[in-house]
Amino acid sequence: MSAASLRGNMGPLELIFTVVAYNGPVVVFLGFIPVSVLLGNGVGTPAAFLFCGVIVTMLAVGLLTMSARLRKPGGFYALITAGLGRVAGLGSGFAALTCYFVALLSAYALGGIALNAAIVELFHGPQAPWWLWAGLMLVVTTVLGHFNISFSSRVLTVFLACELLLMIAYDISVLAKGGAHGIGFDSFAPHQVFSGSISIAFLFGMGLFGGFEATVIFRDEVRNPERTIPFATYGVVALLAVTYAVTAWCFINSYGAAAVMDVVSKNLVSASTDSIQQYTGQFAYDAATIMLFTSSFALVLAAHNITARYVFNLGADGILPRSLGRPHERHVSPHRASFALSVTTLLVLGVFVIGNVSEDALYARLAGLYSYAFVILLVLVSLAIGVYLLRDRVHGKAVGPAVASLVAFAVLCVTLVLGTVNFTLLSGATGTLKNVLIGAMWGVTLAGAGWAFHLKRNRPDVYSSIGRQ
Repeated sequence: MSAASLRGNMGPLELIFTVVAYNGPVVVFLGFIPVSVLLGNGVGTPAAFLFCGVIVTMLAVGLLTMSARLRKPGGFYALITAGLGRVAGLGSGFAALTCYFVALLSAYALGGIALNAAIVELFHGPQAPWWLWAGLMLVVTTVLGHFNISFSSRVLTVFLACELLLMIAYDISVLAKGGAHGIGFDSFAPHQVFSGSISIAFLFGMGLFGGFEATVIFRDEVRNPERTIPFATYGVVALLAVTYAVTAWCFINSYGAAAVMDVVSKNLVSASTDSIQQYTGQFAYDAATIMLFTSSFALVLAAHNITARYVFNLGADGILPRSLGRPHERHVSPHRASFALSVTTLLVLGVFVIGNVSEDALYARLAGLYSYAFVILLVLVSLAIGVYLLRDRVHGKAVGPAVASLVAFAVLCVTLVLGTVNFTLLSGATGTLKNVLIGAMWGVTLAGAGWAFHLKRNRPDVYSSIGRQ
């Protein structure tokens, strides 16, 4: 084992659950699906989710083909470097690190809100500031991040299993009771699919698949990566697409296609929980309230693990201090990168608390910025994959996967433009704040590219190692 190599023993299901936990399925159900119905293509939302799943699958074909040829950890950072060069690669590495760090911060804010709500509403406990509960989650996450990924994966598996059971129980209840006016398939009718704002529906839908590529970044920490990673990647995409499309379809049927838009317009915040209570009962409603927190915590833990591995890989390459790229001797975990990430998270959250930033605004702004940053990464990696597979002289061209990736690239470019134009809908940010957030994300990417130029001139040894080369 090299000095900059991690090790683990995750199997396919553990890897799938670790990555899907990053999406927070209950968070998506309770907060995201009603918003997608309201602002996207309304009753046609389930079809939009499935279409986005097809686009991500096309990208995954190329990603897995390229990953099998490179056989390197590093996720987007390594793939984009191999396809587009070290300058673009380091820019993407900075962007990926920022993207997942922003997701981590937003998850802490959501977790603090969710735990406080559960304590007050279900257990009639005292009100407490969100940052107190976020601090508690930070301590637990720091401890879990010190150990091997196999330990965290077991925790995530338990949490995610509970989430999926709740959503399956809800779906079955709605279908068994026939919804509000019988089970309809209006969601898949052309006039509904193309209703409302298709662009917003697609933009939101792509955000549902955030983290699917994380299967690649855990390459050194799974059993038999040549088989585990492809199985897990397709499994993640299929599970997310089917779960969210079916649950969205059941949610729409729970109120009826004719009434659901009126419901989400008047009662957006509690539309999902009210539907759970009506069809699955009070126990499921209470469970959903608790699982909003556990789902948030699972999201925190998964985001922390992914972000820590980007820190580790950048440290291993000498971009960040090399000490961050050294694994624990016993647990073979990125313990230094994980601890450094926790300290940085504490400091940044502290700035938000001292600045008296509202937790609701903090979550909304950062979640929107994450979605935008993720689309930037998808655009870069889809282009990188297509270019690499068409130019690969060692293994030969892979035209099919390359074309699939380039088709995804074209669609994602449109998505990125739409995301820029509709950034206010994504994040709630307007005016100067909107421009600052968009500028910050592009600025980080350009800063990474600029630093690569600096290294090329002044530290060619470090420059040559960019992208886990």
